[in-house]
Amino acid sequence: MFKTLSNIFSQISEVQAEPMATELALAVLLYEVASADMDIDLTEHSTIGKILAASFNLNETQVSQLLSQAQEEQQESISIQTFTSVLTKELNRSERIEFIQGLWQVAYADGSLDGHEEYIIRKISDLIYLNHSDYIKAKLAVLDAENNQ
Repeated sequence: MFKTLSNIFSQISEVQAEPMATELALAVLLYEVASADMDIDLTEHSTIGKILAASFNLNETQVSQLLSQAQEEQQESISIQTFTSVLTKELNRSERIEFIQGLWQVAYADGSLDGHEEYIIRKISDLIYLNHSDYIKAKLAVLDAENNQ
């Protein structure tokens, strides 16, 4: 019995998952917010593309491929912690705050904020170890930028 368990564990350890790219983790979480209200608006999709292109210097084809992969990952995932853990490791505090601002931009892209979108952003903010004041400041920064346009 112990040999069988040992064989199973050795097989599992041999199949090492490759680390997730920061770009993919960000894209999945942006898509998670967009889909929180069960309606991904074209403006939300466009906003995600613009954020990814600007953040990682991606062209339109690369953004499209990344979004396709992100949608697939988001639909197959059972927890957002897989993605938030990547951000916690790879981004510093100010970059994580900027990311939360990006989430707010996606949430407000369709002209209305759904409670589910707000809940997901709050959950992500907590999981990437930002405090409540960072969460609120990011939201207010996005609202202020929208009002000044």
